[in-house]
Amino acid sequence: MKSIGFVGQMDNNGIVLCIARLIAAFGYKTLLIDATNAQKTRYTVQRPIEMAKLEQYITSYDSVEVAVGFNNMLEIKKYMLTNGEDFNDFEYVIINTDREEMCEEFDIKNANKIFFTSTFDLYDLKRGVELLKFVCATKRREDTSAELNVNKILMYTEIKSQGNVYINTLTKDLPINWEGEDITLSYDEGDLSVFIQNQYGNKIEFRSISRQTKEGIAEAVIRITGEPKDRVQKALKNVEKISAFSKR
Repeated sequence: MKSIGFVGQMDNNGIVLCIARLIAAFGYKTLLIDATNAQKTRYTVQRPIEMAKLEQYITSYDSVEVAVGFNNMLEIKKYMLTNGEDFNDFEYVIINTDREEMCEEFDIKNANKIFFTSTFDLYDLKRGVELLKFVCATKRREDTSAELNVNKILMYTEIKSQGNVYINTLTKDLPINWEGEDITLSYDEGDLSVFIQNQYGNKIEFRSISRQTKEGIAEAVIRITGEPKDRVQKALKNVEKISAFSKR
């Protein structure tokens, strides 16, 4: 099992769901844990009526298992055991959080891959960097010379270069190793509309997402899974076809 951490203040729910769906398209059993303060997936991911009043639950959403209301991995393991399931069957566990305590409870510092997600809104940037500082501090408590390997996923408008310089300034004294080139997604109203539309169905729609955002999602999946680019692109096309077919 590989754990993947997504850390940041921005509302990245739609993006992370798409990444999880594309990973699942390879047949990997994938769990997405919503450990954010807002618990947005509690309201945007449909669940069976028998789960309506549950504080903690795991529900299936277009080939992805989504966990809501859990405070640590042990609670999830106990929940699954009670339901006759084995947590170790998951090949990828994605933890999405904007909370220091959840970074610690879900051991983000030791995740196989860590992604910092942000817009260039100053609140998103500064609050996101505070989370990175916390994760770096927990890492250094284990090893005083350790560096945190982090990938950037940035949503931008016209201030891309200015905002990126500012991120580097804010993090220049942190023990962070930025992995690869920045993954950039366009802050496109069309993409945001698709993410909202996905909340009303049982499928994660890709077809109407902008080309640049789809490329960013694919790049994140390449880094997470190690699958070659051509296979990821093929999987993306297959997911688009499945989604189109399901709407007929």
